[in-house]
Amino acid sequence: MTDHDTPFTAPPVDVDYPKLRRVALLSAVIGFGAWAVLGAVNLVHDDHGRDFFMTYLVGWVFWLSVPLGSFALMCLGYTTTASWALVVRRIFQAATRTLPWIAVLSLPIVAVMLYTALYGGETSPYWWNSEPKDLSPVAEAQDEFKHRQSIYLSMPRFLIMEAIIFGIFWWFIRGINKNAPLSEEQGDVAAWGRIRNFAAPGVVVWAALSTFIATDWVMSVEPNWSSTMFPVVHAMDQFTTAFGFAVFLFYALVGKNETVLTILKPKFRIDIGSLTLGFAMVWAYASFSQYMLIWSGNLAEEIGYYRKRLWGGWEYMAYSMALLHWLAPFVILLFREVKLVPSRMMWVTAMLMAICAVDVIWWVVPTYPHEGFLHVPMAVAALAGVGGAWGLFFLKELEKRGLLPGKDTEFLATWGQHH
Repeated sequence: MTDHDTPFTAPPVDVDYPKLRRVALLSAVIGFGAWAVLGAVNLVHDDHGRDFFMTYLVGWVFWLSVPLGSFALMCLGYTTTASWALVVRRIFQAATRTLPWIAVLSLPIVAVMLYTALYGGETSPYWWNSEPKDLSPVAEAQDEFKHRQSIYLSMPRFLIMEAIIFGIFWWFIRGINKNAPLSEEQGDVAAWGRIRNFAAPGVVVWAALSTFIATDWVMSVEPNWSSTMFPVVHAMDQFTTAFGFAVFLFYALVGKNETVLTILKPKFRIDIGSLTLGFAMVWAYASFSQYMLIWSGNLAEEIGYYRKRLWGGWEYMAYSMALLHWLAPFVILLFREVKLVPSRMMWVTAMLMAICAVDVIWWVVPTYPHEGFLHVPMAVAALAGVGGAWGLFFLKELEKRGLLPGKDTEFLATWGQHH
């Protein structure tokens, strides 16, 4: 806690919010427009329209990682009083407050799931929610599996569970954000204590509920497949996406503001770079562990996941993830000079965000066979469209408070000498 009796206040950062909103709006219009046009053309090959909603799911799952990952990192920052979290705290706070809007953006997926459950067909991206016409032994095995898992893999359970999960997350987010201004600007010790009371259990709650989200929204797309490591892989993607987004945006908004850059001493910049490296390394460990366990087990119900994703051109995505999500950041972020220069960290975090988007495409789209090649451009367009729409809500929240947390920024100005 900072001594709030001192006259110190955080330096202002001039942000051109109208320009940023225009960029977000342009991304939404172009992204959704391209997604709709490509989807209409793709209907020639995909007569049931599943690709249309599957690629939208890619965009939604990716951008969901920002508010959820921000919540976890914000809670960790408050619990440990970490200096790196103080730097990007306001971005985390704004991102978490968009959770109701990201829930609204899930409605197209929920709507098509309800329609499929009521009227049948194969439009839903989830196999357990569809009625495939295939009568092959594989389809029969899927039907048997769906019957055995009917209590969990059901629309009522799915809708109730997701409503509860988002409600719990919002209760924690609202509690922290309500008390944050009192603590940061007025030095209210009681408010700081209430924040810690939310943040410490919030980390545990995030770990538990994020496991359900990874299972329900992503892992259940693949028929008859499960992995105890996938929620860890998904969590590391959340961390990498949310932290990369916050660091990229912070450096981009600060620009060449020498007052802020002077406060952001080498110690804090190095901490940010090292944490970025750490997230990439844990992702690599979890991803390799999942592959190793499935390869060594060699079970028919598990190996299909990798058989689909390591042939037919999808292997190149896997190679790009190994290169850009592990090897490149491992080599680049070992250099102190990269961590100290904001423009270089912006390139690294942009690369990591892009490869996390590739991760989500690789998780979801190869689940079903596709005719043609439009499913990948559709997924990219959906990423841009959902990102633009979410960005409009995010900028509205970010504009409500300054980029740096009031008097708490004094810690950055007076500490952190690194030799």
